[in-house]
Amino acid sequence: MTEQNQLPPQCFSAIPIVHELTCVYITLHNAIREFPKLERYSIGVSIEQILLDCIKQTFLATVIPPGSQKLHFVGMVSAQFDTLKLFIRISVDTNCLCEKTYVKLLPHLGSIGAMLGGWLRDAQKPSGQIQKLNQYH
Repeated sequence: MTEQNQLPPQCFSAIPIVHELTCVYITLHNAIREFPKLERYSIGVSIEQILLDCIKQTFLATVIPPGSQKLHFVGMVSAQFDTLKLFIRISVDTNCLCEKTYVKLLPHLGSIGAMLGGWLRDAQKPSGQIQKLNQYH
């Protein structure tokens, strides 16, 4: 792995899920540069676009008050994230993305998945229940 694949130590965002997504983006952005040309401009571009959309939608979902709109945004991010994981796995299976980079991504992907799952469960609760829960935190 080259030096450019090393993540800088600074915090990208105070929002943990946005931080994790940004870490994944930087790792993949650098790795996609090493994809064969054809795949770089097909699945590589798709991976980057999906990931950028995930970051944008996640950030937007953090500022939306609880309710149906929040559930919609979080649901969209979750679906995009599942698609991203599929495309990353395809990239590994087609030898575009090296196994070492994939292993480096796994903890971040797992963390993001866990945060999204919790966020989805929270967004599905009736808003009165969420307000009661927030009183105790």
